[in-house]
Amino acid sequence: MIAQAGDILNAWLNGQNTFQLTTSGSTGDPTVITHEREALLWSANATLNCWFDPTNPPTQLCVLPLNKAGGFMQVIRAAVWQTPLWTLSPKANPFRHLEDAVFCQPDGQTQPYSPALWALHKPSTVSLTPMQIALILDDPKSANHLGTFSVVLVGGQALSPQTEALLLKEHPKTRFIHTFGSTETASHFAGREITPGNSDYCIAPGTQIQTNENGELMVCNPTTQQRWITLHDKVQIIAPNRFRWLQRSNLYINTGGVKVAVESLEATISQLLQWPLFSFYCVGKPHEIYGEQITLFTTHSTPTEIIEQGLSALPQIEQPKETVRIAAITTLPSGKIYRNPNP
Repeated sequence: MIAQAGDILNAWLNGQNTFQLTTSGSTGDPTVITHEREALLWSANATLNCWFDPTNPPTQLCVLPLNKAGGFMQVIRAAVWQTPLWTLSPKANPFRHLEDAVFCQPDGQTQPYSPALWALHKPSTVSLTPMQIALILDDPKSANHLGTFSVVLVGGQALSPQTEALLLKEHPKTRFIHTFGSTETASHFAGREITPGNSDYCIAPGTQIQTNENGELMVCNPTTQQRWITLHDKVQIIAPNRFRWLQRSNLYINTGGVKVAVESLEATISQLLQWPLFSFYCVGKPHEIYGEQITLFTTHSTPTEIIEQGLSALPQIEQPKETVRIAAITTLPSGKIYRNPNP
């Protein structure tokens, strides 16, 4: 990880003009995306101006893969902002391994972790996936450490209402920003501050948004080379600079001729059973009558009859027809669930 960070920093400092990123592969085959230097410069400054004090750029802690947009852009931000960066190999709960962190100067020089160095250059912001957030909150020591950050950027996929409420309750002095973006847009171009009742994402200045005939979000800004691109997300545009996310447009189970939006279904199941997201997932398995059968994979040992009773509030077509117990949820390097139908 340290070598990767150094390579990215050196490439930037040496004036490299193009950089390549690979999509997560959560909804299809991974794709290589090329970004121009000026687009990455714009993205880094947009993040600084949107969520931080431009006159005092923060020191970051990077615990995300550097070959994906989230971690890669943290290194680019450190180079553009001319700020130090703490790097740590991606972990499910990175706060249990802070002694393995390495301190990187903007010129690429590195130093190993020490309590004194950490105290002198204490990171004030970190980017985390929802799964990392969930595991951090499950560990009291890690949960306490979360509150030491001024700003936490959360990306990857949805947070459950229960998790958002817990973050606000336990860490009222920390700003949590749920970011929105993709590899095609070089990380995020919008964010939603997690506050009670707030579901609107605000876009970075210099970004334009609209929807196509299917209600999918279209984006145009310097990271798209000022071309309109379409994302697989259905949204409701509230104002020229604000939108509300509804659901993924390419993550459906077609069962009995009805398209069921998987992430919306999982959010409802999370509320009905009081299960945190990332402790279960739904997939469509081939079925000779339904076409696809909704199958629930879960790490919980809740008896099947209790699950069925809890999910009886769902429309009949959306009720899982099979429940499968698994030992653990597998995630992709991006932190998103690998929805394996045959774990």
